[in-house]
Amino acid sequence: MSNHQSFADSYTAGLRDILAEGSEVASVRDPLSKASGFGQNDRPYRELLAHQSRIADPASCLAVTPHLPVNLSYCYGLLAWSLDGRNDVDTPAYYRRGAHEYSDDQHTLSGAFGHRLLTSKGNQLEEVVGRIERDPAHRRAFAMVLQPEDNFRQSREYPCAVGVHLFLRDGALTWITVMRAQQALTVLPYDAFLFMGMQQYAASLLNVPSGPYIHQSGTFHFYENEVDLARKVVEEPVEAVSLPAFPGTPDGGREVVRELVDFERRLRLAAQSGDVAAVDEIAANKANTEFADAARACLATHAYRKLGDATSLVTSPASSGGVANLIAAI
Repeated sequence: MSNHQSFADSYTAGLRDILAEGSEVASVRDPLSKASGFGQNDRPYRELLAHQSRIADPASCLAVTPHLPVNLSYCYGLLAWSLDGRNDVDTPAYYRRGAHEYSDDQHTLSGAFGHRLLTSKGNQLEEVVGRIERDPAHRRAFAMVLQPEDNFRQSREYPCAVGVHLFLRDGALTWITVMRAQQALTVLPYDAFLFMGMQQYAASLLNVPSGPYIHQSGTFHFYENEVDLARKVVEEPVEAVSLPAFPGTPDGGREVVRELVDFERRLRLAAQSGDVAAVDEIAANKANTEFADAARACLATHAYRKLGDATSLVTSPASSGGVANLIAAI
């Protein structure tokens, strides 16, 4: 397992490993899989099996490169959608094109990680956090995403995530994300942001610091037609960008989630209905928590762009440096 301080370090090291040691694999042919372009394309890929990476600082969760700009509004939107336990397809579609192609019914995403972890069969995340509270040495704090029934249904969604494993060790929360498959170039930045955000939330519920974040992948890969892009990314320095940390208390963590979910929903609905006044109101009022305030600035700027306003930029004292630059680039 490779050890890194930031996600940016881990990201570039993983891409270098695939370029240097990855095996060439023929295209998936399943017409229900994105890996075959849903049966329309030949997509050979390069992979490493059983790849692991350890990140010391889960707040340093963004990797910024000019060759592959990160969609920060999608990062925040995905985190809010997941922490709210939803599985509607319209929310992710608001932030990125193509979300509907994964939906079987054009209304829901059956494999939505947050929905499966937090709502579909009870709140697994709170349950495993409770187990650790009652017994800090617990080893049964594993929350499942992939379910047995996924092997017995025909669907465009077969979750890439297996589940998450939590450990309280050395006074901090170690979080392990177990992926059956991880697209390492264009998808990993969003999966890592999501799960490191969830880790910080869980740590706040336990009233402990966030410890190492570990990402395990059964297959760690990118496609052959992405090789040149991967080389460009690793040939130049990738900037590590940190977000404001979650508050270190249960009440503080819950307040972050409440504000984040509320900002995301209200701004998205206002933009979709053309309600500029509602966006103006949200953009003008600072959040109570630094993490949510940086999200407010980003999501409000995105809402203005959806309304056709390419000039309005919402700022926040919590979104300085690299985060401010990412918001400005929306």
